[in-house]
Amino acid sequence: MPTLTVNVTKQKVKVNNDEEMYVAHLKSYSRISGDEIIAITAQNEGVSEANVASIFHALAATMKKFVLEGHVVDFGPIGTFRASINCTAERNREDLSPKNITRRRIIFHPSAKLKDALYQAKVVGFHDGEDIEE
Repeated sequence: MPTLTVNVTKQKVKVNNDEEMYVAHLKSYSRISGDEIIAITAQNEGVSEANVASIFHALAATMKKFVLEGHVVDFGPIGTFRASINCTAERNREDLSPKNITRRRIIFHPSAKLKDALYQAKVVGFHDGEDIEE
């Protein structure tokens, strides 16, 4: 079973009038690069890294194309990606322009299977030296 580890820190919590309380955050171990994903996938699937890299980069280019055209791109067991903007409001429609855009981003929504896997993972690290499961 996959295991997620938390770090517990003491910090001021605004909703409780800046009272210091303990908060848990998931621990991130490292960043896995695209090259590492390609190498691991090639090894796990018994195909060449060149073949996996070719498909990996083709999928990325195709996703970019469709997201930037305004489509929601569904990557099946991974989830969906879509473009989004934040914009300041204007009283009159004719005053609204691209200058009102304050932020552009790509929104990722994980698939139900990926979310289910997250909920199935064991969570440890709430107490030093003790692994308390939820």
